[in-house]
Amino acid sequence: MNGLFGGFPLKNKTVFFRQLATMITSALPLDRAITTAGTGLLPQAREIAQKILAGNSLSKALAAYPFLFSEYEVAMISTGETSGTLDTQLNVLAQELEQTHQLVQSLTSKMVYPVFVSHFAIFVPSLVVLIKDGPEAYLKLTLGTLFPIYLVLGVLWTAYRLGASTGTFRYLIDTTLNLIPVLGGVLRLLALTRFTRALSHLIDAGTLPYHAFQVAARACGNNWVRSLLYGSYQRVGTDGKLSQMMIRSQLFPITVTSLVESGEETGQMGPMLAKGAELLEMEYRSRVNLIMTLLPVLMLLAVGGLVGFRVYKLLMATYAPIFQM
Repeated sequence: MNGLFGGFPLKNKTVFFRQLATMITSALPLDRAITTAGTGLLPQAREIAQKILAGNSLSKALAAYPFLFSEYEVAMISTGETSGTLDTQLNVLAQELEQTHQLVQSLTSKMVYPVFVSHFAIFVPSLVVLIKDGPEAYLKLTLGTLFPIYLVLGVLWTAYRLGASTGTFRYLIDTTLNLIPVLGGVLRLLALTRFTRALSHLIDAGTLPYHAFQVAARACGNNWVRSLLYGSYQRVGTDGKLSQMMIRSQLFPITVTSLVESGEETGQMGPMLAKGAELLEMEYRSRVNLIMTLLPVLMLLAVGGLVGFRVYKLLMATYAPIFQM
């Protein structure tokens, strides 16, 4: 349960991975590198260093903290350990986290105004109740509206965090999210981007294709997508081509599978997979930007409707008796 509520802020994690990559490149012992890189950023750094001194790999030590390090991050680090490119994988993770942090900041800045207006719409139109019936009725109306919303959001967030370390529960969560229009497609693109990028790194490091496919599937960070990838792998078999496995999964656009087929024919699998990951990431970012643009507008429309409904109810409650006279 360590880190369930505190977590590991993206900004701090980015700095941690970058510092750790630099120290590993400088041949600093891994336990010392962890302790130094985590100073002021990761309170659990000394515990992780002790696990490494006890004979655990870095990926296994980090996997003991599922609420701090995602399965994707652990899998990417395991890839670096297997291929001897740990510093490279840490730098890749740092870059991805930095980009994610920028996206989150952008989304947050666009959501501030709609969230403020939504609270305004709850507290201000209800002032008539404060004047008419007193503070108790006013607080009951306003807080009675906000508390269930906060409660539902808190339960969903906690359930998702708990699901990060529970396979079956996380699969149900990912499957449910996949069914949500627009959001499901964005989450699939993110998982496929991670899978294709991890597969590219593994192939470049000399990992056998069938083994690289399985490791990359674990690194995609989405249990629903992973189950389809595993299913396509089992149907094609270890002797099949990567492009066949990807096509059988029915997850990838034809542009990406065509690149993979070209890479298999020319012996340039790593670069072609990297290009495919770029295409998937471009599509992912395009859809995220669309959501970030439309969501505040939809929230404002919803707030406008709520304000209108509240004002209508208050006016009816106030003046209906007059009209009935």
